[in-house]
Amino acid sequence: MTDTNVPRPATGPLLALAAACRPDWPTDQLRDVLAQIRCQNDMPFGRLVVAVAQLIADPAAEPRDLLAGTPEPWRHRRRPPAPDTAHRGAAAARAALHHHTDTN
Repeated sequence: MTDTNVPRPATGPLLALAAACRPDWPTDQLRDVLAQIRCQNDMPFGRLVVAVAQLIADPAAEPRDLLAGTPEPWRHRRRPPAPDTAHRGAAAARAALHHHTDTN
């Protein structure tokens, strides 16, 4: 049976990893930023791990940069376009162009 509740949130070990990799970051600041992201943006823990890892790898990054990188909530609710959307749009453009050249 597969456990569907993974990855499990492990904020303490994530903070410890960040502190070990980035001793230049204030631990309290990163803890506050993580709490803010988890509460306000309801970011899944797996995405949070990826975001923190990317930040750790950037030598110019700071913990507060995580807040700037969070996507707007409305982007999560949008469905991706159907595969035929581009074809329908191209057909509509051709039809409009054809109609325009016929009327001139």
